Amino acid sequence: MTANPTTVAHSTRPGIVWISSYPKSGSTWLRLALASLRRGGAPVRINGFKEGQEIPGANRPLFDRLCDVDSSDLPADVVLAARPHMFRMVAAGLSHNVFCKVHDAFVRVGDGSFLFPPQVTVGAVHVCRDPRDVAVSLAHHMGITIDAAIGTMADPRYGRFETRPGLSRGLPQAILTWSANIDSWCDAAAFPVTLLRYEDMHADPVTTLARAARAAAMPAEPDALLRACAATRFDVLRDQERAEGFDETPPTARSFFRKGTAGGWRDVLSRAQQDRILRDHGATMARLGYV
Repeated sequence: MTANPTTVAHSTRPGIVWISSYPKSGSTWLRLALASLRRGGAPVRINGFKEGQEIPGANRPLFDRLCDVDSSDLPADVVLAARPHMFRMVAAGLSHNVFCKVHDAFVRVGDGSFLFPPQVTVGAVHVCRDPRDVAVSLAHHMGITIDAAIGTMADPRYGRFETRPGLSRGLPQAILTWSANIDSWCDAAAFPVTLLRYEDMHADPVTTLARAARAAAMPAEPDALLRACAATRFDVLRDQERAEGFDETPPTARSFFRKGTAGGWRDVLSRAQQDRILRDHGATMARLGYV
């Protein structure tokens, strides 16, 4: 499934591969698989896989250092408008392609420029997941009720994470609603976007990872794909987190790699909750084959 007709790289110079998703849709799982694939299918450590391979998409310390400003003194819309400058500065110093995880919608900011500059883009992969499963996972992740999570998914103002108690290391983000977020990437015309469904990552991980690799302009030998998928099975990642912890687990959640299932919402959501999600997001769900 592709958002655009092609999945060729946009830039011929070292640049950024955007790994985008609405929160709790499977992008971390994909990032780990890509990190393993980049190493020929070698095992990856969940707390060390980003080193030299990724840049953060909404990290306040990085923004402050590159832009030489204290972002906590700036309004959210000013920070959002300046984030493309941060990405351009990062790309200018790259010697190889890097991944960048983002939860933002594909939007224009400030003077009308794209939040994610096409000039520094190699490719983009957007991961989507059935919003009924997202609601359950988001509730556990944020430590809120499922009804509150469903409300968050329909809130166009959603775009702020508190990653540590009393301190926000995350910049303001334009996450928007679940539907608006996905539609923005599906309709993006600035560069090719490959759309991956979380459910397909479960059903056919090798083929799905191969598609992501093509979008990222990465080599993907069959044996390496098989090894990478085996190295990043959900149970392997969950066992690592239980043994070592995971630096992306928020203080509101007991674990990051909780269940990793597709369709578990059927055992959790009430009929009223299912109906509300369908009212809020039915058109986009149909677009992706979820209804």
